[in-house]
Amino acid sequence: MTDTARPGTGRARRADLGRPFRWLWASTAASNAGDGITRTLLPLLVVTHHPDPAAVAGLTTVNMLPWLLFALPAGVLVDRTDRRRIVLGSNVVRGAALLGAAVVLAGDRPLALLYALAFLLGIAETLADTAAPAMLPRLVDERQLERANGRLSAAQIVLNEMVGPPVAGLLAGLTAVAALAAGGALYAVAALLLLGLAPLAHPGRAVASDGRRGGVLRDVRAGLGFVLGHRTLRLTLAASALYGVVFSATFSMLVLLSDRALGLNGTGYGLLLAAGSLGAVAGSWLAPRAADRLPVVRLARWSLVASGAAYAALGLQRQPVLAALVLAANGVFMTGWNIPVMSLRQRLTPEHLQGRVMSVSRLCSWGSMPVGATLGGLLAEALSVPAVFTVCGTVLAVGALLLLAPLRHDPPAPAAQPVHSDLLDKG
Repeated sequence: MTDTARPGTGRARRADLGRPFRWLWASTAASNAGDGITRTLLPLLVVTHHPDPAAVAGLTTVNMLPWLLFALPAGVLVDRTDRRRIVLGSNVVRGAALLGAAVVLAGDRPLALLYALAFLLGIAETLADTAAPAMLPRLVDERQLERANGRLSAAQIVLNEMVGPPVAGLLAGLTAVAALAAGGALYAVAALLLLGLAPLAHPGRAVASDGRRGGVLRDVRAGLGFVLGHRTLRLTLAASALYGVVFSATFSMLVLLSDRALGLNGTGYGLLLAAGSLGAVAGSWLAPRAADRLPVVRLARWSLVASGAAYAALGLQRQPVLAALVLAANGVFMTGWNIPVMSLRQRLTPEHLQGRVMSVSRLCSWGSMPVGATLGGLLAEALSVPAVFTVCGTVLAVGALLLLAPLRHDPPAPAAQPVHSDLLDKG
């Protein structure tokens, strides 16, 4: 495909995404609201009953650990079984775990139980967040992937980042039991909504090159080999890992930048975060439309470069209003990278490898974040908090140009795979 916009995609993007996608979107929205509540509530419970910085940090580590331990095996499972069933089961487990925790933790709240809850939720999230994106190419036409991913991204940002946390705070102010029960109920609703989506035909058992089904390690190697052997996937995943480092390094220091450089209190810091989220919501609307007119690789590359420039500019700001505008612009650029690249990976990956490629993608993005947070702290100690943003932003902009320079054209997608025949009702 030449370096021009894909012909005829505008009409496809304006078409109805269909009833199956609406069921998936509704279920994802409910689970994202549950995520927003639980991710805010669990640290509050730890701080209230175990006010030790190490205990709070340990909760985050335990919650993220499943991504490092199980991401690649989760990709194999997603490619071997019904992806709808995996997402549904993950929501059932999360709902039952939180509803059970509302009873068990009504009195004492031992740290070990809170950690066990966080770890269980992390395992379920690893499975659900690997399976759900792998389902999407079977529910919508490949020309509508940016639009579908944009709608899912908007729901995640609004409900997970903007609505869920304040609701969790309000509920926790009444009683932690109510907050836990609300989170559990939302996951239960997410599972029920997914019942509206017809079961997907088996995606095709993971097979080795000789046609025989292999073990988990063999299937993991097959997925890694496909990613490493595909230049576009390999380079965009390297860029995602770099972005994960920069994002976590800067985000871990944002509260200090807000306090020391911008002179904001807690409310001001919350407004800064809200500005970034509003920009990301706008970007989730703009990115699919930009992808309709520009080559995807060009849009993704320059969005990543612009995000790096925004981080660097943020480190130079001393005016809160200008800092908020920069963060809002960066939210647009972040989704201008995430949505096209996610859609590109879905489009380039054969059906039977969708889960494994998605798991490698999440491992690169999420697995690099602890490294970034550590580097952010070291840079702040060695230089200053604003310098973390200018240095990391510059590295991201230059790294994006170098890593993605070889990708001058949108690569051709494999032979189109028809949407599942049981899901053709557009209702």
